[in-house]
Amino acid sequence: MGLREDIEAKHSGDVKQLEFIFSTDKRIIVTAPAGCGKTTAMVSKIAWELSQGNVPRNKKILGMTFSVPAATKIKDAVNDLLPSLIGDCERELNKVEVANYHSFATKLLYKHGYLLNEELINLSEFQIIAEFNDILDSYLISSERNILNDFDTAVKNLNYDKVKRLISSYIDILQKKLFPNLVITYNGLLLCAIKLFDIDSIRKFYKQYFRIVIIDEFQDTNYLSFLFINKLIGNNKLFLLGDDIQKIYGFLGAMKNIFSAYAEQYEMREIEFLNNYRFAKNLKMKELDKFIRSYGTTYAPSTETAKINVNVFDSEVKEAESILEGTKKIISSSNDKVAILVRAGYQAKSIVDVFDDNNILYFNAIFNDNDQEYIRFHQTALKIINSITAGNKRIIKSVLEKCKREIKGYKSEICSNPKREFIFDSLYRLLDVLFTQSLNICHSSQERYERIAFILNNNSLKHMMEYIDDPVFITTIHSAKGLEWEYIIIPKMMCSQFPSYGGVCKLCIQHGSRNKGGNYCKFTFGKNMKRKFNEEISVFYVGITRAKKDVFITANTGTNSNGFHNQTSCLINLPGLTCEKYKW
Repeated sequence: MGLREDIEAKHSGDVKQLEFIFSTDKRIIVTAPAGCGKTTAMVSKIAWELSQGNVPRNKKILGMTFSVPAATKIKDAVNDLLPSLIGDCERELNKVEVANYHSFATKLLYKHGYLLNEELINLSEFQIIAEFNDILDSYLISSERNILNDFDTAVKNLNYDKVKRLISSYIDILQKKLFPNLVITYNGLLLCAIKLFDIDSIRKFYKQYFRIVIIDEFQDTNYLSFLFINKLIGNNKLFLLGDDIQKIYGFLGAMKNIFSAYAEQYEMREIEFLNNYRFAKNLKMKELDKFIRSYGTTYAPSTETAKINVNVFDSEVKEAESILEGTKKIISSSNDKVAILVRAGYQAKSIVDVFDDNNILYFNAIFNDNDQEYIRFHQTALKIINSITAGNKRIIKSVLEKCKREIKGYKSEICSNPKREFIFDSLYRLLDVLFTQSLNICHSSQERYERIAFILNNNSLKHMMEYIDDPVFITTIHSAKGLEWEYIIIPKMMCSQFPSYGGVCKLCIQHGSRNKGGNYCKFTFGKNMKRKFNEEISVFYVGITRAKKDVFITANTGTNSNGFHNQTSCLINLPGLTCEKYKW
């Protein structure tokens, strides 16, 4: 069979996916709900464009996304699926470059940063930190810290005018105070990359170099990333994929209505993937998926209906014990995996305690990208790899085994608090999985190095969770994005827990956008609450759609830290949603 027939067979006659893959349009937006096969369609599109000669010699396709795990997933999919379509052709694989926004900006600064500041020649020695990192106190006075903080807040609050006003001051602080001390912020990476693209020769080169730009998870793009992307768009092809209902980075400034803005600005063709393969044979989950999506698009009581499994307990202890009971039953009766997904890491404490007390083995992934232990582990592992290979990038089994032995000696340095040592232990297991997989799937030593360096450079070991064989996982919904398990348990579905107090509940109380009973809370769709509500419904949707078979919700009406009784979450009290009590 030819490539076209291979692609048609791979996509089983999915009309919308094939329409996207074979389209000759230069500008396309794809709306892709959870479980629709988006990543496979994206790789098939890349294969088709390459086969049509649309990427000449010495030119490339750029695949980008906001988050590191999403970029890692795209890179893996390209390496795994592309050879099956176009053959094991290294030249064609090398025409595809994959990065998240920050890693692509970093790569630009490695090549051209000296044009902005000669200190950027030493970028490999820089510390890359967030605006709230206390390290900045060593180099900046309070007024300068305030500028960086105000800028970051303006990005997150979608205050674009203020962002524009502060750009010059921000860059001035980078140039005069941080670069001489070998420090750059995450926002600084994007700002410097944008500044580089203001140089005509550089901007024109990259517009020509990347003949096709594909951006996944586009709904999570914030204003700085938006300014960055716009500099790359010229006569090249642009394909945007994502789903507004899965916008879970609203707290980082994900822009409103970004798909419609691009559709209008660039006259883009819009295609919606319709088939949900994850729930194709699961009517209950299919209806729940459709129900939640309707709230994310209309911001009004839905005309859809759905059922969801919900048990409410009178104490936190009983809730945790029920989760223990259900988990034990699931893993004892099948080979299915179960994940307990929390809105925020601290909510897992009572569950972790009862699991530990009952000797239940689980993979503990209650860590955040910004945890210092998480960042230090990645930095240390990469430093050891580079030291052992001494610049030759020769990755063989003995090198990886030596790296694993050496990093154990840094455990106390990486996790100075003994109560946080679980982060090291979990990351060590993920590192081992990364090494094993790289040895098995990468065809050359160079390819192994590039894969390992990409994940460590981008603090992306949590992406390797999908290759962990443990039957039980405990992690956050944000960390679970892009992963799936047979069964999902979402605990603590209570007011001020999920939705979070700072995210929705505080504003909801201030705006009077709720009906509150003795043990429940109901949302009334106040006019000033749309953005915050949509952010929470997005997180809820992502959590629900990690399940391949079923999802179970728990809550408790026990007393909270302030001595008041909890109310069940407005998200499980939405009009049209029937909460069904269940037995494990």
